[in-house]
Amino acid sequence: MLTQVISGSIATAMLAAGFVLIFKQFVEKKYRPSLYMSIAWLGFMFEALFDTMHVIAEANGLPSAIFLKISYISLAPGFLSFLAFVDSISRDEIEAKRFSVVVFLLSINVIVLFIPGDDLAINISYNMVISIGLVISTHAFFLLIKIYHFVPRSLKCASGINVLGAFCVSVLYLIMNILQASLPGIFPPISRLFEAAGGLFQTIVFAKNEQLFFILPFKAQRLIVYDTKNGIALFVHDWSKENKVIDEDLFSGILNGMSLIVNESIQKGRVQEIKMERGVLLINHDNVHTIAFVIIASKSSQLLNQALGAFRRHFVQKFGSNLEKREPTTVFDSAIDLVKEYFVFIPQF
Repeated sequence: MLTQVISGSIATAMLAAGFVLIFKQFVEKKYRPSLYMSIAWLGFMFEALFDTMHVIAEANGLPSAIFLKISYISLAPGFLSFLAFVDSISRDEIEAKRFSVVVFLLSINVIVLFIPGDDLAINISYNMVISIGLVISTHAFFLLIKIYHFVPRSLKCASGINVLGAFCVSVLYLIMNILQASLPGIFPPISRLFEAAGGLFQTIVFAKNEQLFFILPFKAQRLIVYDTKNGIALFVHDWSKENKVIDEDLFSGILNGMSLIVNESIQKGRVQEIKMERGVLLINHDNVHTIAFVIIASKSSQLLNQALGAFRRHFVQKFGSNLEKREPTTVFDSAIDLVKEYFVFIPQF
């Protein structure tokens, strides 16, 4: 009993620390994955807390089933948020069908907990939450392995620690849980520590390496700022040297000419996005100066569009006087500082 209380208390503290750490990142950066992760850790923290209270109440001869039931109910927001987190680091939106299935199963689990007869309800609920948790955590484990495969060399170590954390949450936690249930006298009840420690590892890695959130949803290749009057590139930044495009001035001129033709032909305003078979061009025009901002990426993304808009505003604020004087393009080289500030989430390949 004492071991369970100690391990449960430590796990609760670890999950609370993870919640604070990743929620702080959300407050500062407004990343959706960090919000989902923080809610997940909060749900898992309450599950660990109420399970520990159940052990204490049971040891003191007090009604304890209610604490165990609340701990299982606390897993509902935890699982749903973690599933949303897993989807958000693999694509730009949540997969509705899979999310709906998990909502349905967790709703049944809550209903089951109100079945008369505590032992039966708790046993059914336990098997349900273990099964749901196993599927979601295993899916996350293999997804993080996939991310490790695609990250640039500079992020390999951090991504490897992330995979180790996921291994603790899914594989080691499951093995220890089975062993301590099958051999209670041999294996102490410390499986929860593996789960919480693995979660904390992942939190620390994601908090310090936010680029890992966005390895799979999209891959940004190049940023171009060009003058829409003469088609001359003012500033270019590459995140990836793969599939290097043609000369930036020629590319800018072609893109500018195409945009003008489309606008003049159909009179529907400026081109904001061009989709291709394996990529997309995101275009943001300034309303005062004759300049446009373009990102070449594998997929469109709300975050990329928001960052491009913020970059445009601060680029104009910083170089507005230079734009009016038509100064040499070398003047805009210091815009690299703005790239580091507003596109910090994009990894450099």
